[in-house]
Amino acid sequence: MTRPASGVSGSAGMAGGSMSLRARIIFLFATALVLTLAVAALIGERMARRALESSLRDRTVDLARTIADELALSPHSDPDRAARQLGAILTRRRGLRSAQLSFRHGKETKTVHVTFGEEGAVLETTSDPSATIPLTTQVALQDDGKGRSWRVELPLRDGAGHAYGALRLDASLSQAEEIATSERSVFFLVAAVSAALLTAVFGLILGQWLTRPLTRLAGAMEAVASGAVDEARIPGTDRGDEVGVVARGLSAMLARIRQFNSELQGKVDQAVVGVERKNRELAEVNQLLVEARLDLTSKERLAALGQISGTIAHELGNPLNTMSGHVQLLARDPASPPEVRAGLEIVEREVKRMTAIIRRFLDSARALAPIPEEVDMAALLDEAVTLSVPVEARERIEVHREVDPAAARVRADPGLLRHVLGNLISNAVDAMPTGGTLTVRAGRLGEAVTVEVEDTGVGIDEADRRRLFEPLFTTKPRGKGTGLGLSISREIASALKGRIEVESEPGRGSRFTLSFPEAAAGGRETAAAGAGKAGTNGEGLAHPRGR
Repeated sequence: MTRPASGVSGSAGMAGGSMSLRARIIFLFATALVLTLAVAALIGERMARRALESSLRDRTVDLARTIADELALSPHSDPDRAARQLGAILTRRRGLRSAQLSFRHGKETKTVHVTFGEEGAVLETTSDPSATIPLTTQVALQDDGKGRSWRVELPLRDGAGHAYGALRLDASLSQAEEIATSERSVFFLVAAVSAALLTAVFGLILGQWLTRPLTRLAGAMEAVASGAVDEARIPGTDRGDEVGVVARGLSAMLARIRQFNSELQGKVDQAVVGVERKNRELAEVNQLLVEARLDLTSKERLAALGQISGTIAHELGNPLNTMSGHVQLLARDPASPPEVRAGLEIVEREVKRMTAIIRRFLDSARALAPIPEEVDMAALLDEAVTLSVPVEARERIEVHREVDPAAARVRADPGLLRHVLGNLISNAVDAMPTGGTLTVRAGRLGEAVTVEVEDTGVGIDEADRRRLFEPLFTTKPRGKGTGLGLSISREIASALKGRIEVESEPGRGSRFTLSFPEAAAGGRETAAAGAGKAGTNGEGLAHPRGR
């Protein structure tokens, strides 16, 4: 049972028309990597620039001290001469844009400014009464429109520590900016190459670890969506990462879908079988209704005949008992000749046979009242087998008797049990005309007592098995069966609050099972009283004892 794959196919089509998951992840990674490296390059360039500028500032300060020491200045030094010496020194120093010497003579401050042109150092001397001499080393970053530079002002002191002048140097930052620009280019180049390499490596690793497994999972799910639920296999279930977790989840889901499909198919099959069985049963019921309608008139006549037969049997019971008594007295008379006595025995036997026939009619027409007592099941089974299996049949039939120790002694009506066993054993013997095995067993099934009669005879087909317990129905030849034995046995089972079940297969024998609950210990008096009231019709006619 599968569902159409329209949803999955549509999703696949949408995925195919836009950027794939792998491309999106690689693009996102590359973008993040480029941005990260670019930011790192900018930060590195700024830090390098600041480091260079700081280094250049310190070098300029050191250079100012070194130049002051080389000039060996004093309060009495000639400013012009010192400026020329300064110009000569500065021509050997790269990166200095200008220099300035200031000397204080009284209230005036004489300043010599040194610049560098195409022809070398240019001196410019000025005097400014308002100019001041710094007392400490001053460092400042200057930007005059031509570029930035560090301005360092170093105070010149005499032996007593008084400032008499100052040396000022302007160091250009152009070289540092060139180095920073070059490093920035290198940073960006390294970042671009690194981003490309890392993106390529990431794409390969992503394809190996994620894209390929997900592609296989997607292929398996498309196979499932297309209807191949039983053939589809989920790859990657042995992985220990998140892909393995997803694969195991999909595999478990697929197993549940398969189980659901199997259960659903089983239920559908059961429903189909059930519908077919119901149809067959309905057809059989319809057939039985037709047969019952056709047989209704004959059943009514048979019911009337049964009532008449019961009345006749009841009325003939006492005369037959009287005849049996007188025949027994005549047979025991010593004056009776042997040939007369033999004839009387034949008459007595035939009277007993007629009495048994009448008893069967009465049993089928009278409600039964069990008289429970303690019964030895082994002895009861042996007695039933002895009375019901003819001598000539014992030569061709093997008899087995089995008694479960749990059912060795039970409380029940022995007469009713003997009657049922007699009917069942007689039927079993008749079902094995050429020999076989007869098994009679007693046992327990839960709280119920079970008595089974099993044979290996001809068996019973399905049509006859449904009608076995109908009155006057028999499968025996004419003259060998009345069709009342199993009907009476079923009435006895109902009187014992039990039931009779039959299992049979043509050619393989039959098994009849009588199951009933064990009688309560206080049921003897009530049942006996009821039986005593019915026992006024003569010997053996009120209650069936034996066959």
